[in-house]
Amino acid sequence: MDIEFRNGLLFTSIEITFNGMTKSVGNIVIDTGAAETLISPDIVEEVGIIATLTDSISSFYGVGGSLHNFFSKKVDKIRLGKNDVRNVKLDFSVIDPAGGINGLLGLDLLMEMGAIIDLKKLTITVNS
Repeated sequence: MDIEFRNGLLFTSIEITFNGMTKSVGNIVIDTGAAETLISPDIVEEVGIIATLTDSISSFYGVGGSLHNFFSKKVDKIRLGKNDVRNVKLDFSVIDPAGGINGLLGLDLLMEMGAIIDLKKLTITVNS
């Protein structure tokens, strides 16, 4: 699948399925420096992904040392291109208050899917 190089970042899109409802999420930054995938909760609220009392809440330090809170939730499926990962834990936190970035596709999913990023062709191939 194609990826887009914009503003010095690599962007793609994914689909998230939660409780049988699917949401396509664009403006996802491919971030090999992020240990885990992180999605903005605002973009997936319409499919029922919201923080609840049973979710684990944690914190991380972002670039520049700023502290951020996030909640974790298992989703039914993540689709990248034509490949799926089922019953996967995702983290949800505000990434870009301006709304230009809806998530970070981190090493957890990239490695699980066997993603190969071709920077010359600006494509990502998944071998899960």
